[in-house]
Amino acid sequence: MSHRQQAAMFAQISALVIGMVAVTTPALAKENQSDFRLEEVIVSAQRRDESAQDVAISVSVFNQEQLSNANISNPADLALITPSLSVNTLFGPDNAAFNIRGFSKELRTTATVGVYFAEAVAPRGQILQTSGDGAGPGTMFDLQSLQVLKGPQGTLFGRNTTGGAVLLVPERPSDQFEGYVEVSGAERNMLEKQLVLNVPVNDQLRMRFGIDTKDSDGYLNNLSDKAGRNFGDSSFFAGRISLEANITETLSDYLVLNYSDSESHGSGPKLFACNSAAATALVRPGACERQLERQRAAGDNFYDVISTVPNAGVEIQELRFINHLSWDVTENISLKSILAYMHLETSNNQDVFGTEFTETQAALTGIGIPSSPVDANREYLLGYSIAKPGVPVTSQETRAAEFQVQGLSLANKLNWQAGVYYENSIPDGYSGNYAPSQISCDLRTIATGDPAQFNCNDPLGGALGGVGFLLLKTEYTNQAVYAQATYDILDSLSFTGGLRYTKDNTVGEAIKTRYKFTSTVLTETAITDQYAEQDSEAPTGLIELQYKPAERIMTYAKYVRGYRQGGVNLVTDSGVDVHDKETVDNYEIGAKTEFDWPLPTRFNVSVFENDLTDMQLQTGFLSPTSGSTTAIFNAGRASIKGFEFDGFVQLHERLTASFSYSYLDSELLEQDIDENRQRVGDASGPVASATFTPTAVVGDELPYTPKESYTASLNYRAAMPHEMGELQFGGTYAYTGEQRATASTFSPYSVIEEFSVINLHLNWNDMFGEAFDLSLFATNVTDEEYVTFLAGTYNALGLEVRSSGQPRTIGARLKYSFGANK
Repeated sequence: MSHRQQAAMFAQISALVIGMVAVTTPALAKENQSDFRLEEVIVSAQRRDESAQDVAISVSVFNQEQLSNANISNPADLALITPSLSVNTLFGPDNAAFNIRGFSKELRTTATVGVYFAEAVAPRGQILQTSGDGAGPGTMFDLQSLQVLKGPQGTLFGRNTTGGAVLLVPERPSDQFEGYVEVSGAERNMLEKQLVLNVPVNDQLRMRFGIDTKDSDGYLNNLSDKAGRNFGDSSFFAGRISLEANITETLSDYLVLNYSDSESHGSGPKLFACNSAAATALVRPGACERQLERQRAAGDNFYDVISTVPNAGVEIQELRFINHLSWDVTENISLKSILAYMHLETSNNQDVFGTEFTETQAALTGIGIPSSPVDANREYLLGYSIAKPGVPVTSQETRAAEFQVQGLSLANKLNWQAGVYYENSIPDGYSGNYAPSQISCDLRTIATGDPAQFNCNDPLGGALGGVGFLLLKTEYTNQAVYAQATYDILDSLSFTGGLRYTKDNTVGEAIKTRYKFTSTVLTETAITDQYAEQDSEAPTGLIELQYKPAERIMTYAKYVRGYRQGGVNLVTDSGVDVHDKETVDNYEIGAKTEFDWPLPTRFNVSVFENDLTDMQLQTGFLSPTSGSTTAIFNAGRASIKGFEFDGFVQLHERLTASFSYSYLDSELLEQDIDENRQRVGDASGPVASATFTPTAVVGDELPYTPKESYTASLNYRAAMPHEMGELQFGGTYAYTGEQRATASTFSPYSVIEEFSVINLHLNWNDMFGEAFDLSLFATNVTDEEYVTFLAGTYNALGLEVRSSGQPRTIGARLKYSFGANK
């Protein structure tokens, strides 16, 4: 079904619902329209609770009910309902990296979007993959709200928020006994169970406890018989304990402990195009084309993939311990400390390119190089992450401390806050994996972790490939001091100024072992020790003018300076293993409005321009020490312009509509590709220079920046006798425009096509007047086949692969509430 057909279908459903309302209920009397007041949306975008309509930030806010209705259970799903937000799913949805307004987290850079859970930043991960810096599995249940702040957050959230921030606000313990039990089931044997219990221990102490478990089969069918039969599955356990205590009338403490343990088969890309003219394809002639023929013979289903990795899977264990201590010093001054300890451990066995080029296929044909004797258990390897027993991909602990003071002064005309921040992320030891590349091997022998058992064949004698074993450790130290204040010049006019100064230090060490074979004989073990350190510091800040020309209308204009720290990347070679900081200047004007006539409506709009300097961009190539790898270069200048608007309309007492739209015009303005290619060649040799592949060239749009994206939602509450409960029907149409994945000159498949999905839900709340809620949900109703990631390796590696979004899912959810939740 085309996107226009899907949009037309959703419009027809909406028109039918609106027509039913118009026919079956009397018209609203004019004098009663003012009775329908819009519900206030509370956000913490400025580190204090306030109405979203009073904050000069473009923000999308979702409560737990909205997330459940959209069947959102992992970070990657959030992009489907949030214009301006996209995700990089190279290493699966559980390791997804957020991008907002075109600011992308590349592989081996720090984040552009800060993710905060209970006001504490997400734990760091190692640079091997996009682990860490994200929401993670098991964090998106029992939430008070999920807030997506768009645009640089330069003062209050600091470094690495050039694109924005995602705030996960868990429900806090309340003073009532309450809770719920919820069970969900869906296609592909999905079963999710949740339990939440809130207990007021006494007048001073409250506790909240929750668990969330989920298991589902994958939607990606593996055609190879060497590994698991499906990918894209899910299996996790999450537990949360929250305590809140009123120590005195002015002193309180809030503690959150969140633990999650996720094990899945991981995700899998699909090979869909071959380039026999690429230089790297000459050593495996016809192998890529034969795999395409094999996929076509199997039916070439959109969700067919191939992976031969033994025990393929992704494991993530995450612990977050967060404590807030708040003291109301006076009526107008408060102090707050936020202390956090976090630990992240991951392991990954994954095929990056989804190939099975067996040595039988790659044996001499045409101008290929003969491999003899042929072993059908060996295959030509391009890019793999193979875990060594006992060695994680990430094992990192993060400690963070923030001390804030907030206050009101000058007859409450001055609202101010200031603070200091410290974060230190330390590896438990070396982390790493095996990364065989451009060599034929039996993967089962690599997984043993014993080089004496490696069954490999390299007719080029290690000139191009080998089996790499990377051991890395990276330490991050971040320090900052900040202050921000808002002064009410008039009742309708206020000025805000903020300044933050940040110092960042990143230190990395690596031991890189390269096992080289001549034919089937291990002939050389090359060991490279590497060390890199990068310091970066910068002021960031905010200047903002806010004017309210009338009640419930707010306009603003602001300038924000944002900053992303420099870093190290030891998965590449010395000479291209450090990159400098990135800065952005953001100019934005906007308005937030609410009005009651002709219908209660909320409408917000923002127009912005971002000027990036020294933008961090990724480039791929073949390294003699690391195989298929990437380096980060400061590209020069880039521009992102756009506008966003969102709205909510109370069409009827029982009918609401909401919408959100984003337009982004991005362009890379300056990058010296020849100089960067020369740097790669000097550091890594001629093969690296020949396979040099940037993610963008001058004139291109920035990666993963769709020009247009929008959502439209309709929600209807049917009139029913009170003793029957409440029936609610809703639907959302979400469109994502085409977006660039890699440089236009390096692959003919550089753009991800536009796609759209329709999600529907039907809720029967308080069934028969009892405390049961039954929900039916369907996501991607039209079973749209859409792509979420392209590798961009057509010229460099002679093939192209893609990752796909989830197919249609239909399920049901039953919830029983008890105590005050009834």
